[in-house]
Amino acid sequence: MKLGVKEGSASSASAGAGSIRTLIASRLSRGGGASFLINSVGMGLAMLLQIALARLLGVQDYGIYAFVTTVVTFMVFPAKLGFDTATVKLVSAYRVKGDWPLIKGLLRRSNQIGFTLSVLAALIGIAVVALMDWGRGGTGGSEAHAKTIAYIAGFAAIPLLTLATLRQSALQAMKDALFAQMPEKIIRPVLTIGFVAALGAAGVKLGAAMALLCFAIATAVTYVIGAIVLKKRIGPQTAAVKPNYETRGWLRLSSSLMINAGMYLILGQLNVLMMGFMRGETESGLFSAAVRLAVLVSFMLTAVNMTASPLVSEKYAKGDMAGLQRVCLRTGRIGFAFAAVVFAYFVVLGHWTLGFFGPEFTKAYPSLLILAFGQLFSAYCGQNGTVATMTGRQNALTKVLIAAAVVNAALNALLIPTMGMLGGALASTLSIIVWNSAAVLLVRRKPGVQTLAWAPSLSFARKRGNYS
Repeated sequence: MKLGVKEGSASSASAGAGSIRTLIASRLSRGGGASFLINSVGMGLAMLLQIALARLLGVQDYGIYAFVTTVVTFMVFPAKLGFDTATVKLVSAYRVKGDWPLIKGLLRRSNQIGFTLSVLAALIGIAVVALMDWGRGGTGGSEAHAKTIAYIAGFAAIPLLTLATLRQSALQAMKDALFAQMPEKIIRPVLTIGFVAALGAAGVKLGAAMALLCFAIATAVTYVIGAIVLKKRIGPQTAAVKPNYETRGWLRLSSSLMINAGMYLILGQLNVLMMGFMRGETESGLFSAAVRLAVLVSFMLTAVNMTASPLVSEKYAKGDMAGLQRVCLRTGRIGFAFAAVVFAYFVVLGHWTLGFFGPEFTKAYPSLLILAFGQLFSAYCGQNGTVATMTGRQNALTKVLIAAAVVNAALNALLIPTMGMLGGALASTLSIIVWNSAAVLLVRRKPGVQTLAWAPSLSFARKRGNYS
């Protein structure tokens, strides 16, 4: 009789575990599928935009466009103050508890702070550029003034880009991967391409300034669309709710996460920025094309991460470590398999692909291969950063990222002046290997999650912990 009970209990537990696995797979499939579709189309449109701009503007003006957008990216991240990542983490946890007053308060406060800081950043940037006016004194003429306008147009988009990112994070936490990404991934590049093409057809002389003005207008339109979507999505739950605020706690968390975001930004974009300062905007533009292509290697992991991030936070909040491990396994293996295919493509056809930007861009082929290998290694290491952030290990992750960022900056300063694009690519890849290796060990130790796509130790853990 006891044996029968044990067998029944074991069967129930097995059935329960099976149903949980099915649920996780279903949610990852739905969210990951939508995220993959949006990211695939969005990445294609973004690449089409870059190719079109490179062809229409020429190497020099494209270099200015790419450099300005990189500078803007660096200026947006402190304006967000880490609230983009904090929103995903906190809203996911609040939803589990049904705490809509805190959700409403968090979204309102993060937007207030983000708007204030982003306007300040934009005004400072515009003031600096106005003082540096490259056309002053008659040197450079209209081209120099156009360069000034290009920077001002880019900086003017900072507040909208900041608020759009916060809105995207809120929808991501609500598990609306489709609506979280569509305005920025799909609509904005389509509008930018459309505006630039319309101006070109109208006979307007195209340049970096005109392209960045089109980008700023497209950003404004997509911000309005995204804000309307978010209001409709959470309006029924928050309309009659009085917001609660835990501003001090939110600021402590977001400030810590901001440091991590800054380190990620340095690791991903500092080489483009330093290339512009050390070797000129033209070479920076060539290198930027290689960087943009290399990101395609790991974009599947990024796409699935839109669904995985709130799931990781939710599983950890519930204490479901087996479920957390399954989420990491599924997303990591999908991401790495895709990365391997794209990496192989670039090895064979990378030179030809760079040629779409223009004949001059094929010079970046060796750098593309090095950068692509770094992205392949990152994909193999899986969701280590996400797991650390969503499970309270962000402070330890910060130390890892700071160390890697210092290595990255030092290598860039050492290698770019003498090796140019090749030096920037080596610096980026070496720093990626450093921080991903350390982050894998970090989350393996605590909370005890293995994020590598495949590892012998994980096979052993699966036999003991039934993580499959």
